Amino acid sequence: MNRAFRFNWRVTVFSVLCLAGFVRLGIWQLEREVEKRELLAQKAHRVSLPSLEAAKLLEEGDLEGLPVRLVGEYHEPVLLLDNKVLKGKVGFEAHQLFRDDTGLLFLVNRGFVPMGRTREDPPKFPKVHHEPADIRGRIYQPGNQILLLNDQNPLTTEFPIIVQQIDVEKMNAAVGKRIYPFVIRLEAGQLGALPRYWPGTVMSPETHRGYAIQWFSMALAVLIAWLFFGFSKDLYRE
Repeated sequence: MNRAFRFNWRVTVFSVLCLAGFVRLGIWQLEREVEKRELLAQKAHRVSLPSLEAAKLLEEGDLEGLPVRLVGEYHEPVLLLDNKVLKGKVGFEAHQLFRDDTGLLFLVNRGFVPMGRTREDPPKFPKVHHEPADIRGRIYQPGNQILLLNDQNPLTTEFPIIVQQIDVEKMNAAVGKRIYPFVIRLEAGQLGALPRYWPGTVMSPETHRGYAIQWFSMALAVLIAWLFFGFSKDLYRE
């Protein structure tokens, strides 16, 4: 028996809102997939670039992942960035001052340091103070922004100290000299390198596509449900 379609504005409004929302989310995930592929291509290109000398480094723009070569010495100030986990162990990331032969100062992230038995026990890690070094690393820009001054208490001159975030401006005040505004993540195998896990990207392009398919599938389900209820006689029986 044929069933005539009966329009219900409440169901229609609800369905249109859901349909529009799910489609928009699906399109957004596809856009994120394209952005992620472009980002990975950019990172792959930068891996092949020659390392930049300290004197040639810029301080503005998109510098994330650019290879850097520093020639000089590590110095005493060390910051331990708190709340880091590596292979199930809780600890810190050790950031140490490095003076390049050009006279420029950099904050180098050497990698992971496990916490002692308690937070009062000082962590143990290899010291490389005042050792001649020719090291390679990559610029790290958290959120592609310069690390700015915050409202926490100023750094003391007693190092190493545990901090909740890396603040280059406060480091400047603590050592009395200007430091390059972005952290340099030390590459594996370099002098002073410690264990680390710095994934290049959190979510793959394929994952974004999978989410897009899920959102589009939900949009299709909404459309099918709207048609089903539109042709259902029992729903509109008076």
